[in-house]
Amino acid sequence: MMNTSFLARNIKYLRNQKNWSQQDLADRLNRVHATISKWETEKEVPPLETLIELSKLFKVSIDYLVGNHYEQDHYVKEFNRLYQINQSDEELMQIVDYLKQHQKFKEILHKHTKQNITDRKVMEEMMGIYVNK
Repeated sequence: MMNTSFLARNIKYLRNQKNWSQQDLADRLNRVHATISKWETEKEVPPLETLIELSKLFKVSIDYLVGNHYEQDHYVKEFNRLYQINQSDEELMQIVDYLKQHQKFKEILHKHTKQNITDRKVMEEMMGIYVNK
């Protein structure tokens, strides 16, 4: 069963990455603006033919569009093994997905983890993050 929230989020995210309005996307797909809005608010699900069009337009797989990349057993099992998670942690998987989609944020976060402890604490205080170890 398809998780429509992943699909809605991914359509909106990919559209925004191209700096397209809903109308821009509608024009490219020969649809009306309201249709795009319904997809992004989970009121409707695009038919298979349209998913194919979207995947070509955004240069992503249909699996990516509908969120099946979360279902890849080998990836989830390896991730869980590496981070000693007993069951699939949906919030953590969403964070990983977000970092994959937002390369610049990932780079900034990675630099933060490489800072010395004093600099990290200063940054965490500025961000309102208090990490207890």
